[in-house]
Amino acid sequence: MFDTMNFEDFSFEVIDVSITGTPDVHITQNGITFTRRLVEDMGYPLYVTPMIDANNRAFAIKECKATNEHAISFSKPKGEQKGAIVTSSTTIRSMIRAMMGDLWKKTNRYHITGIWYAEAKAMVFDLNTARELPPFLKPRRNAEF
Repeated sequence: MFDTMNFEDFSFEVIDVSITGTPDVHITQNGITFTRRLVEDMGYPLYVTPMIDANNRAFAIKECKATNEHAISFSKPKGEQKGAIVTSSTTIRSMIRAMMGDLWKKTNRYHITGIWYAEAKAMVFDLNTARELPPFLKPRRNAEF
């Protein structure tokens, strides 16, 4: 039947595949990845302040200005940010993994979906809800975290 139709005879709708998924963070022994959906939900902030709440086992990134004392470079502007954001920040990774202690295996990866607090311009991750994933890289020699 389709072989007798013209393309104009169809009623196709465009599927927007530019942003999918959920605002997630993946923490491995070698890095931290923030999904493109997370970056979009946050409004493509150029700088963020990483934060930790040891009592609640929470990690957050909060939008800030470049002049903030603890600001780290994060996203490119909307038209320029093409994918996920990956950082190898040893400080952040080490603090999160140390806080989780024996609850997390040193060689495994962890996936956490963030919760957006628009009024605070912050994405918060409940580390207690982290989903454990098997490692996909060989562990580094003598790696602590």
